[in-house]
Amino acid sequence: IKSNKLPPKIEKRYGINEPGLENLWSFDRMQMDKLYELLKDVKPQRQAVVAILDTGVDAKHEDLAGNFTSFRTRYDNDPRGHGTHCAGIAGAVSNNGVGVASYSQNNAFVDITSIKVLNAYGMGNQKTIINGIIEATDKGADVISLSLGGPSNDSRQRAYSQAVAYAKQSGVIVVAAAGNSDMNAKDYSPANADGIITVSAVDNELKKAVFSNTVQDVSLGIAAPGVGIYSTVPDNGYDTYNGTSMACPYVSGLLGLMKSIKPDLTGEGIAAGTK
Repeated sequence: IKSNKLPPKIEKRYGINEPGLENLWSFDRMQMDKLYELLKDVKPQRQAVVAILDTGVDAKHEDLAGNFTSFRTRYDNDPRGHGTHCAGIAGAVSNNGVGVASYSQNNAFVDITSIKVLNAYGMGNQKTIINGIIEATDKGADVISLSLGGPSNDSRQRAYSQAVAYAKQSGVIVVAAAGNSDMNAKDYSPANADGIITVSAVDNELKKAVFSNTVQDVSLGIAAPGVGIYSTVPDNGYDTYNGTSMACPYVSGLLGLMKSIKPDLTGEGIAAGTK
């Protein structure tokens, strides 16, 4: 990817020099050039921290290191690649001449961090994930991004709802993937937790991805790009993945941007503003 040269018309549109922009159909559909233009006159109150709770993040990746804050060194590697892919979507370094980009040209708004709650096989359990939510909250995250989940029951929903409530008390916004079973997200956790923002996936025609769970019956449902998503993978690599796992960090990264400008924003406040 480093040896590829970005077509001039794309570089002119976005004002950044990432060769991977050719592969980011989401930038066109989200009108990222208009966002970049808007942000030229905006200064963040502080950098917001988006915590990726996943398989870890390759903190040394060429397109992440400049936007990465470490909570613990043991979280800063990724044997599977899933967490690193999510991290690039939420906060890849923009305008550095490699890979992909994220929500601001000058990288002044959002930092990414990692909390490892899934193992090298991408598996985890409720206790580990809830402990990760608590740790991210206690260490000052602004947004928690959960590209994970599974079938729910009453006790799981209650437990996740309590963890989300704990995060919300500290002003943290929690975001979760809706799930990839073409079912209703109300039956999956943590997607069905009270107060969580639940993200389904759309394709490049802005139609529901065939695999995506639906979000009409959760309290704060939204959709984001989740098909053919090009992002970072470990060892300075890049790859294309599909899933609500990819849609989730698109929302998390945008919320981080918003929280950097208005730190007191809540998930409910943002949702109310879209109606």
